[in-house]
Amino acid sequence: MRMLWLVGLAAIVALGSAQTRAPRGGATQQDDGRIPIAQAAQELGQKFKAQIVVDPALTLRVRPSEADTLERALDEITAQARDVVWRKVYTNKVLGAEPNTEQILSAVRALINIELGGVMVVNPRTATLNSFVANYPAPPDLENALEQMQPPFSAKPVYVILNPRPQAATALRGSKLEQFAQAQQQLMDLLAKMSPEERRQALQSAMGMWMNADPDLRNQMIFEGMRMSFEYWQSLSPDQQREMMEMGRKFFEQYFGGAPEM
Repeated sequence: MRMLWLVGLAAIVALGSAQTRAPRGGATQQDDGRIPIAQAAQELGQKFKAQIVVDPALTLRVRPSEADTLERALDEITAQARDVVWRKVYTNKVLGAEPNTEQILSAVRALINIELGGVMVVNPRTATLNSFVANYPAPPDLENALEQMQPPFSAKPVYVILNPRPQAATALRGSKLEQFAQAQQQLMDLLAKMSPEERRQALQSAMGMWMNADPDLRNQMIFEGMRMSFEYWQSLSPDQQREMMEMGRKFFEQYFGGAPEM
């Protein structure tokens, strides 16, 4: 049957992507041990009795670290993700008030992205100023001096994991289905503007994000995609089917070293 090799290949992809589930902290794991980065951070916070804030936009999965220090563990989990960093943050002491995670994330991202080496913004009316100095050397006894500063800072740090420069999302309008169609069109337009090598790297990155997605959701989408592919195949004319079969044959020869039996 002409479609036999296509069916077999699709089945291999789907079955190969199926994940076994093992409990860890009440969440689902992939069989390679990866867990959501927020869960990995939570476990480190409990282990080292530290406050760790993770940008909610980070949904990637990482392998937990078994390092014997918190900073080494943070190095290991952030090294597994592109454009993700961690920073040690100190906030000023305000009686009866603690900054929330959104305020901390916003402030850290703003400071990281200031391109000037230093800047002072002065309000002459109130005789106050806001200042910033980039890459100022941190003294070895910094934590001992924080509470003596004016205003005083908390000597207990907050560890922040974030993408310093997240891609700005283009505003999408309409229903979720309409927004998805708009996003797909934007993606196709962007891919069309890339060189073959840029396109290869972009698709490779997208595959990495796909493999880091929630296993249950990914498997559901795989089977939905297979069903829709078969329905689409049946809607094609014989000439269109032959054209797609020829494309599949060339792909099979390129990546598997021989033409499939059809």
